[in-house]
Amino acid sequence: MRRLLSTLLLAATVAFGAAAANAEDAPATIRFGDVGFGFGTPFGVGLQAIADAKGFIADEFKGTPTKVEFTYFTGTGPAINEALSNGQLDFTSYGAVPNIIGKANGLDTVILASYGGTTIFGAARPNLDIKSIADLKGKKVAIQKATIIHWGLITALKNAGLSEKDITIVDLKNADQLAAIAAKSVDAVFGADFLLPLEDKGLAKIFYKSSDAGASGDGFGAFLVTDKFRKAYPEATQKVVTGFVKAAQWLSDDKNRDEAFKIWSRAGSPIEVIAKSNAGSSLGQKYNPRLDDFFTSRYQSGIAFDREQKLIRRDIDLDTWVDRTYVDNAVKALKLETLWPDRSATGAVQN
Repeated sequence: MRRLLSTLLLAATVAFGAAAANAEDAPATIRFGDVGFGFGTPFGVGLQAIADAKGFIADEFKGTPTKVEFTYFTGTGPAINEALSNGQLDFTSYGAVPNIIGKANGLDTVILASYGGTTIFGAARPNLDIKSIADLKGKKVAIQKATIIHWGLITALKNAGLSEKDITIVDLKNADQLAAIAAKSVDAVFGADFLLPLEDKGLAKIFYKSSDAGASGDGFGAFLVTDKFRKAYPEATQKVVTGFVKAAQWLSDDKNRDEAFKIWSRAGSPIEVIAKSNAGSSLGQKYNPRLDDFFTSRYQSGIAFDREQKLIRRDIDLDTWVDRTYVDNAVKALKLETLWPDRSATGAVQN
């Protein structure tokens, strides 16, 4: 009888232990990283910054001991890749070019959602007759290499019938780009909306805006999680993505447009510059989080770009890198299929 009771007790203990192992413990802290801009305390200018400022992700964990922490890296992509490599982040949002480099170099990231679009601008010295991408032939152009801006320039050149060999690229960080064009040591610069004030100061003229070429012209990137976190906390991962999608839903409402610009201005750009950058753009479509055929076709172009630029040495299996489950669950639960219908590889809405 004692042996029987001991056996039953042991079986019960094992069963309880297995159940406990299968139950998901809430993480004490979830750590988010994003590209940051500005002085003092950097801030973001994309969808994750909205989720942070409005508390959409934090609200998913109300009533639980889980806390969320947001860090904005002024070192952009390389700094985020380093933080991921050192195990300092669980989720992050940044451009395709550096996160493809990170994945190719062994980072255990998984793509959960699109982070939206980045409007790319071309600015030229005002005394030069540069009115289009085609006019860059033979000119000296400053960009920061290995960024989504770099991808944007090369793609724009190809669309205009030019190649990288038709221009001279000068690799400079943002602040140095501004100094270079002011000193007339380069003919043009490619970057984000930080270039717009140059026109008001008479130091440059804006001759190119990526969104004028449609959604396929803008830069792109993703919201990612470490595979370790996803496997350990699938329920928490779903909550995070649901909060992220709620931020995109909020941003899609035009009545929130001015507040969104105010939030993004924390990164240092004046509200009027942000408004000018986004003029004519639907924020709901620009920050579409879906991982549809349009998203994957763009990421394939990013992988091909990194290969061409010798930024990576091997291909990436996009099918295994992308996990559509979480964003699709959130879109379905929130009944947002009409807001963000599936798009084809060319961006056409699929009925």
